[in-house]
Amino acid sequence: MQWLKDPSDFPPQLEPAEDVGVCLKHIQSRAGVSQSTASQYMAVLQRAQLVTSTKIGPWVHYKRNADYLERLAETIRSDL
Repeated sequence: MQWLKDPSDFPPQLEPAEDVGVCLKHIQSRAGVSQSTASQYMAVLQRAQLVTSTKIGPWVHYKRNADYLERLAETIRSDL
């Protein structure tokens, strides 16, 4: 999640990471894990609504779900 906070920190892509998210191959490379491991990890984050995904060609791009994270942070501040 911290890595996705600044998508410009990743290598350039055809579509700007700020718009479509970071390509899974860049996340995989930075994490030093297999494609399937990175994909499974991102799927967990997506099911938890912490990230959203966009498929472009064969690649899936992920970005933080800023709206949900804001609501979650507000709920934590006010209710916990």
